[in-house]
Amino acid sequence: MYKVMLVDDDVPMLKYLENIMNWEDLGAEIVASTFSSVKALTLFDEYQPDLVITDIGIPQIDGLELAVRFKEMNPASRVILLTCHEDFYYAKRAIQLDVDDYLIKDELTLEQLRESVIKSINYLKESTDFQEALKYQETIHHNKDILKQSFLKNLTDIEFNEKILDFSRSLGINWKHNDFIVCSSFIDYSTCSHRLVDNDSPEIHGELFSIADDLAKGNHDFTILQDKHLNLVIIYNFKKSISTKSFEVVKQFLTSIQLKVKDILQLDVRFFHNNICDKSSLGSSINKLNKLKSNLFYTSNDHFFQEVHSKKIPFNLVEDSLLDPFMKGLNDSIQYANHDEVGRSLNYLEETARTLQLEPFQLKEKCFQILNHIFNSSNSSFLNFEMCFKNSIAIEDMIHLLNLKIHAILEDLENTKYKHTIRNPKIKEIDQYIIEHLSENITSIIMANHLHLNPSYFSRYFKQLTSENFTDYVHRFKIRLAITKLTERYESIENIAYGLGYSDRTYFSKIFKKYTGLSPGEYKRTTEKQKQL
Repeated sequence: MYKVMLVDDDVPMLKYLENIMNWEDLGAEIVASTFSSVKALTLFDEYQPDLVITDIGIPQIDGLELAVRFKEMNPASRVILLTCHEDFYYAKRAIQLDVDDYLIKDELTLEQLRESVIKSINYLKESTDFQEALKYQETIHHNKDILKQSFLKNLTDIEFNEKILDFSRSLGINWKHNDFIVCSSFIDYSTCSHRLVDNDSPEIHGELFSIADDLAKGNHDFTILQDKHLNLVIIYNFKKSISTKSFEVVKQFLTSIQLKVKDILQLDVRFFHNNICDKSSLGSSINKLNKLKSNLFYTSNDHFFQEVHSKKIPFNLVEDSLLDPFMKGLNDSIQYANHDEVGRSLNYLEETARTLQLEPFQLKEKCFQILNHIFNSSNSSFLNFEMCFKNSIAIEDMIHLLNLKIHAILEDLENTKYKHTIRNPKIKEIDQYIIEHLSENITSIIMANHLHLNPSYFSRYFKQLTSENFTDYVHRFKIRLAITKLTERYESIENIAYGLGYSDRTYFSKIFKKYTGLSPGEYKRTTEKQKQL
């Protein structure tokens, strides 16, 4: 029997995978399953499974890195990756890592899973340990860039030891001296267009890495790595002496990167660094640099090579109430297509953040959550935007990125609305049906029957037409009506909920908050405060 291990932070998904088919019919058995990526490494070592089926988007150690670790522990093992995001970038990396398959969880069927598992089992039957070991060496050679990310994580997660040095040598990294200077890069997003941010972010970071890595090939004292956010980590290894101006050497090398990036990618890239460290403190120095980068958030970024202060600034925590006007402005901009409101909201946000010195990481997290709640976007461009947004070093970058994204979404919404009303009469008919049956629970099956369409076809057709599923569309349609009722009429929340087909106020509040970021009561109070102002 071939041994199978399942890894997914979604426990119901684990149960689904266990029960979707009869594993014994395929000559396989599930020997372990876990929702923890850390525990997965322990279980892998304990059970030595032949096949691992793992989600990509799991906390702490993602599925791509797990695949690398499993191959390191047992080159003969096979891996199938699952993900909720139909994203080519992830698929491309999965192929590079020599996993057997890449399956979209939302579209997963018994036939797809069965076919993938059979393919993996056939690989196991045909392979030998020698062939797999040879193939693994080739994988290391062809995928050094990806494996360097794993090396960087090992370097920053555990104490520096001989095992790390062995790993570094297999990747062509040979540190001869005991002293290091660590730098990290960040892209100046304040001049970027939304097309670059939405569409090309991972590719841009990949090209940035290639440029820096090519320049480092002529100087083996520099090692180019990429962290999990795809930022460059540049490590300069040197022998300390009175005559050596180490920071000048680093600055010259970084200048060559900056000029070439500007010439090829038309982007401004900047760098920050901390003090000299030795081999034993290299990992902690990299971690410290990453933690201290928030010190630059409210300072000027005029210099392309900046030192990060060694003492962390005591920022203030972000209270949710501070962001209510920002959230209200976004809601109004959607409801009334008011682009001016976006500018006012962002001005308020920047002024408040600067005045109160709000904690940068928490501020970006909460702003992104608000944006995601209100616009409810999950496509690849929004994922790219999230990476850029959370990578932004300065508040000017953060505000600029928000401004780009919000206006781009508003423009898309307006275009979509135009297409729906002018070019797609079916949407008019759907909207009219919803209005005539507001107090009812309208499912895609009910709507498909009304339109005399096959339910499966209708679901696919509607998603293609509107870029969202029918359930979300109905909820969003009703919540827009609820917002109008809350702001323009003196009507209880219970009556509004009941009139829109939500018999349970708690459920209505949950749906309302999902699409607006506020509960109905909070939204009503915020609106009343704005009217008083």
